[in-house]
Amino acid sequence: MRKLPIVAVFGQGSRIDPVRADLARAVGAMVARLGAHLLTGGGYGVMEAAAEGFVRIADRPGLSIGIVPRRADGPLDQPNRDAEGRPYPNAYVEIAIMTPLPPRAADWRTTPARNHINVFTADAIVALPGGKGTRNELAMAAFYRDEPMRARAERRTVLLGPAEEFAPEYHRLFVHAATVFEAERHLARVLGQRGFSPVTEAARARATP
Repeated sequence: MRKLPIVAVFGQGSRIDPVRADLARAVGAMVARLGAHLLTGGGYGVMEAAAEGFVRIADRPGLSIGIVPRRADGPLDQPNRDAEGRPYPNAYVEIAIMTPLPPRAADWRTTPARNHINVFTADAIVALPGGKGTRNELAMAAFYRDEPMRARAERRTVLLGPAEEFAPEYHRLFVHAATVFEAERHLARVLGQRGFSPVTEAARARATP
């Protein structure tokens, strides 16, 4: 049985402009081309657009997975809703993992939340610009995944989008890719280093220096 890697995509969960939506769809399609499962928080904005781009790739081996939190102020079995009242998960999630956890926790070093699952489960991460939730996930990625201790070529978290939309500390901790092509090349190399072999031949070629 071949094990597929899991690539998480993080980013703004509220409505995004068409340019950002196109970028997120391209990221989702890139994850599909790498032969990986896509993992998102199951919501809207970047999460929905990335999942849409992913499922549009018909011959992909991976699945679109959504880690669904409960409403922060609701009962354990009530899925989250976005600011516009739309229920999680979005229509492009193929496997919804329903959790009793809130989206994030202020004291995340001692209190579990949905974002822990996102970070702990992913073999690699692509982060587009976002708000508090995305910043929380990036803080976790730095803290739990020892990214600062890795050589830059081995770091598993890739920032994608306008460089000025990411704080300087994130540029020090992670890898910034100027294009989806650069992100794909880096991820293909990192996943290969981790022992995965599901990437496409095109991605393998792109990962070769």
